[in-house]
Amino acid sequence: MNKDKVALITGGSKRIGAVITRYLHKKGFKVIIHFNKSIKHADELKKELLKTRKNSCLTLQADFLNKDSLTHSLTEFLEKTRKLDVLVNNASSFFPTSIESASRDEWINLLTTNAEVPFFLIQSLKPLLEENNGCVINISDSLVSSGIKKYSLYTAAKAALESLTKSLAKELAPRVRVNCVAPGVILWPEKNSLNKEEKQKILAKTSLGRLGTSEDIAAAVYFLTNASYITGQTLKVDGGRSSV
Repeated sequence: MNKDKVALITGGSKRIGAVITRYLHKKGFKVIIHFNKSIKHADELKKELLKTRKNSCLTLQADFLNKDSLTHSLTEFLEKTRKLDVLVNNASSFFPTSIESASRDEWINLLTTNAEVPFFLIQSLKPLLEENNGCVINISDSLVSSGIKKYSLYTAAKAALESLTKSLAKELAPRVRVNCVAPGVILWPEKNSLNKEEKQKILAKTSLGRLGTSEDIAAAVYFLTNASYITGQTLKVDGGRSSV
């Protein structure tokens, strides 16, 4: 069903991004793995996927905080492939910014990676997406609507992404669908700064009382790649936490 379809996954070499990449590849997509500094993870994932299917995976390096790097990478992408069916805007900065210490540089970082870059990627890749009646899937956060203490700049940036999703869904219809997946508690932060008690408090606020899995998010992304009558929506995959 998905043979010869091409998906670009930003931040696709690690954590949830890598699981989305593997999931789409397993479903028959040719995948393009974007990475910034994680070249080892990207190369290892590429080798893994090419073992299962030849000519089914490419990698693409770009620092999204550097406009020249982004422009160069888009040019490289267009040289590598003249086809795109799915764009998954997964790459994201995530760190706390308290009202006392937040800086303008942090704000620029969070807004750039979470909203500005997704917009300009869609703008640049719009012709390819239109050729194939493609779709865009943005990755947000299920707590955007309620807010997260000490993460005000991050949630504001993700709120901008969700707003872009709705507006661009109208602007790009009927040729391109634009949707959003909003994960709940799936993986703890990489630096694992939360203690056991803090983790339990978070899980207690989740209706299902447990962590979700990266596969839950990947399955939601895949669902939206085929949901031809859904656009402009945010699908929350959070075990019911946002409804508690």
